[in-house]
Amino acid sequence: MNKTTKAPIVSLDNFKRTKIIATVGPSTNSYKAILGLIKAGANGIRLNFSHGTHDERTQQIKWIREASESCAKPVAIIQDLQGPKIRLGDFEGIINVSKGQTVSFALNADYEKTGHIPTQYELADKVKRGERIYLYDGKVSATVVSVGKGVVHVEIKNDGILLKRKGMNLPDTDFHGDIITAKDRADLIYGASQDIDYVALSFVQTGGDILELKKLLKNMNSQARVIAKIETKAAVEHLEDIIEASDGMMIARGDLALETPPESVPIVQRQIITMGITHAKPTIV
Repeated sequence: MNKTTKAPIVSLDNFKRTKIIATVGPSTNSYKAILGLIKAGANGIRLNFSHGTHDERTQQIKWIREASESCAKPVAIIQDLQGPKIRLGDFEGIINVSKGQTVSFALNADYEKTGHIPTQYELADKVKRGERIYLYDGKVSATVVSVGKGVVHVEIKNDGILLKRKGMNLPDTDFHGDIITAKDRADLIYGASQDIDYVALSFVQTGGDILELKKLLKNMNSQARVIAKIETKAAVEHLEDIIEASDGMMIARGDLALETPPESVPIVQRQIITMGITHAKPTIV
């Protein structure tokens, strides 16, 4: 009687082409939690440099590498840069706005004294008449009617409220390659010192933005690869150049749904994934 030979058990990880990326946040800010993420299947750990200090990141990177070694599993570390902080500034309470109303924005303005709604970004240097601005995660839309010295006047298109520190989306605005901030540069120097694996660049508009970041990394003797975050209308219009210049893409669907028609996001997502496959570059969804 022939003995039946059992086939060896092979881990599904050997067949898995889709990878998992986890973000370290308040609930996962410990060695035990990070080890759990990696054991559960995470192949990469994202560190959001919009928050936290370099000292905190140093500890997290140490935990990631120790957990990676403990699991005998390579785990990529992704530095997600903050990019331009296009947000409203601080003011008391809420600001009610109505359709047809004209309001004004100015950098770090005192709303009570000037009537200008404060922003954390110098809009007057970038926006032009006729361009759209979306506020409070797209709940309020506006159109620029005039730009003065340090002040931007807009017409509100629907009733709503504004809250302090909420994000602003500028789908029609050309940043002229000015998307790597002083904070980003300081974070890049830090990331280079920590031998980060990937850097994710926010608010990418053209392939030139990626090439500029790669030039900075080279000057810092960093071997990090660059991930382009696709979250703007301009990025969608320059996909081919961006994908050719980058080492991977990240689809930021939330912001993309504000910058482009929401119904187009699944189509754009499929287009990016297909182009990524064509160029043999990974896409993060």
